[in-house]
Amino acid sequence: MTPQGEPATVILASTSDLASRTLAEALEGQGFQSTGVKLLGQPVYQKGSFLLARFSDMIVFPPKLDEYFNPQAYIFLSRHSADSGIASLTAHTTGNFSEEAKFGGAGRELGRADPDLLKNYLVALWKHRGEVKEYEITMEATHHGPTSLQKPVLFVELGSSEKYWGDKKAASVVAVSLMESLTERQIWTKIAVGFGGTHYSEKFTKMLVEGDFAFSFVAPKYVLGNIDDRMVGQMLQRSNAPVRYAVLDWKGLGPHKDKVVGLVKQFGLEEVRV
Repeated sequence: MTPQGEPATVILASTSDLASRTLAEALEGQGFQSTGVKLLGQPVYQKGSFLLARFSDMIVFPPKLDEYFNPQAYIFLSRHSADSGIASLTAHTTGNFSEEAKFGGAGRELGRADPDLLKNYLVALWKHRGEVKEYEITMEATHHGPTSLQKPVLFVELGSSEKYWGDKKAASVVAVSLMESLTERQIWTKIAVGFGGTHYSEKFTKMLVEGDFAFSFVAPKYVLGNIDDRMVGQMLQRSNAPVRYAVLDWKGLGPHKDKVVGLVKQFGLEEVRV
């Protein structure tokens, strides 16, 4: 389906997820055409080297995609849910820092990350923020599955309640921003992992969209009790670009400050305090 020798970026949606359906329909409007091929009973669409496929299970429990694709990356279109109900456009890498894996993936396992993919999308979306003034734009901390895919995973989300999951205007802005980020891809060299702070870190998001840092994984304050050399090792090894910096939300490390600082030194990362 893709030009010979050109690896695809596979974009995935769940037919059981309203926001995912809304985002996929908006993306089709960006020039995707039917390939005439079906995957798991669902039609596959294509634009250049980008594929758009759907499946019926929950978005965090995809089929064994590596059996069907060998792409550059997987991008999942998903709803975002939060008790606050605040209108939000978010993106994040995947992984479980604890043994609990309630929403897909394996316990104490991180997915693979492409820091450029995450940064380029949010930078593009940030440029269009005037078109979605009602929405907060943020990078979320790393969480949930899938974690076993052999290529980088990015979640692109619309939420954070049913009120917004069907918002076609916001979905269109997401679709335009996503395609801009993929077709005008920039390569970044200041790759970091983040530690501390809240799930929605304003500090890290600001660094991402306004500065020259790109993030692979972010471990917020509430998971730092599970951070050890094994998990930090995964944060470095499962990034497809070399990580040289550790950005620390200094006031948001809580009682784990000394441990995190020690691990940063152990792995030879340059410490950046914010």
